[in-house]
Amino acid sequence: MTDQPRPRRTHVPNAGYAIWRKHMIFAALAVPCFCSGSIVSAQVLTPGLVASSEASPATQLSLQEFVRRVLKANKAVQTKRNEQELANSAVERAQSVFQPKVDISATSGQSRVQNTLEEDLLRQRLGLFERKGQDYSVGVNGLVASGAKLEVKGTVSRFLTNINESLRGSDASDFRTFYGVTVTQPLARDSGPEVTRSRVRIAELDADAARKATVDTEASTAADAMFAYLDLGLAQVRMTGWYEKIKVAEQLSADASSLVRLGRLPESDIWEVENNLARYRAGASEAQQAVIERINRMRGLMLLSAADGWSPLRASDPVPQVSRIRLDIDEDLRIAIERRPDYGLRKLMVEREGVQLVFAQNQKLPRIDLLASYGQNGLAQALRAAVSPNNTGDFPTWSVGLQMSMPIGENQQASADLRAAKARAQEAMLALKSVESTLANDIDTSHAMIRSSYERYQLFAEIAEREGRLTQVLRQKLIAGRSDMRELLISQERAINSRIAMHEQAVAHAKALTIRALAQGILLDQFQ
Repeated sequence: MTDQPRPRRTHVPNAGYAIWRKHMIFAALAVPCFCSGSIVSAQVLTPGLVASSEASPATQLSLQEFVRRVLKANKAVQTKRNEQELANSAVERAQSVFQPKVDISATSGQSRVQNTLEEDLLRQRLGLFERKGQDYSVGVNGLVASGAKLEVKGTVSRFLTNINESLRGSDASDFRTFYGVTVTQPLARDSGPEVTRSRVRIAELDADAARKATVDTEASTAADAMFAYLDLGLAQVRMTGWYEKIKVAEQLSADASSLVRLGRLPESDIWEVENNLARYRAGASEAQQAVIERINRMRGLMLLSAADGWSPLRASDPVPQVSRIRLDIDEDLRIAIERRPDYGLRKLMVEREGVQLVFAQNQKLPRIDLLASYGQNGLAQALRAAVSPNNTGDFPTWSVGLQMSMPIGENQQASADLRAAKARAQEAMLALKSVESTLANDIDTSHAMIRSSYERYQLFAEIAEREGRLTQVLRQKLIAGRSDMRELLISQERAINSRIAMHEQAVAHAKALTIRALAQGILLDQFQ
């Protein structure tokens, strides 16, 4: 059998490639090309990849909308908000110690006891003493800021004894009344508003700290969301770059075939183009996977999954413009000290431990309480007469005194609590100093990142402009027969890569600005 002549190779898409292109359509719809700060759809670059009616429409998502969704759905943020609610309820619980309380009682009963010989002589020789009656009392008590415990109380008793009954009959009930006030004022331990309100103040500081912790978590979550969004946008740019390389290679393949037929190019140049075309398709497949991974990362931040109804996401915002920014580390440091939540949290912790320290120092003092009470008594057969000031004013009851309690020797519990409070206060101060150092370093790092990304962006912009001009020159030379296909293909790829590198630096610049805003504590301002 004679060998058949080898047919000339021309670029014809095979069935496998057609199927591959069909599955790539959804990503083409979701891929923007960032050119001069605006979005150019992948349709413009690859019209052959978007003709299928099976393509799923991409969900357009702006950065603002995405970050708001993440902040609403993020588990860590929700946990911090719940902790904030618990801290707020702890404030109310601590304040309840100053809430006045009302004690009301009503009893009815009877008692019968034997008389002693002496009692029997005084009690009409009845042999026993019997009392039947009802007792009522109403009291209001509470704690005031000075540490004093106040109680205002009134009692009424309606009673009948067997002695009165024997003398006056069965309707000879008496009314005994009392109303008065009792004050217990600490003079050493637990004395003074600073100590009495310490638990309330600690609860308030804990609530403020919970709010700062919530803001800190929201800020870091927003930064993660912004990074994820920028990564998706950059993945879309890279994917568009691969599509552009494929389109250029396909066009060069067609041009090379025409030149080969005219005898102006060797057939080996077509093989070079087709090899690169296969490499570009492999790169586009890898870029597609990168887009899907970043989409799923964004879905995870929103607590969504592919099972919730699969549709591709598309970052609709363009890559932010890169411009020179005036950087003042002293000004940024001032803003960070005022606004950064983790620094504010540490300041609250220092104040909290200071309150604990004052309380612990007070608890080493002995307990010395001033006790004072005053009341008036009344007794009559009619209730109105029993409570009348005319009857009670002549029968006052009062007392004034001191009460002291202290351990024998050193107060071991109070001393141990004081040492622990001092250690916690020192630790809180060290933590504050550590945050101050971290704060300044974070700002300095962000400034360095901003300057570096801006410089790299400018350099790659110059490279991209020169590579574009060089590609045009080589294309003209190829048409004139003074350049080879491989040189033009390499130049086209370098031009596209330089534009992608320029966009990478724009994304790096945007991330550096995000890190700076996070370091300043003002990142959430743009999402209010």
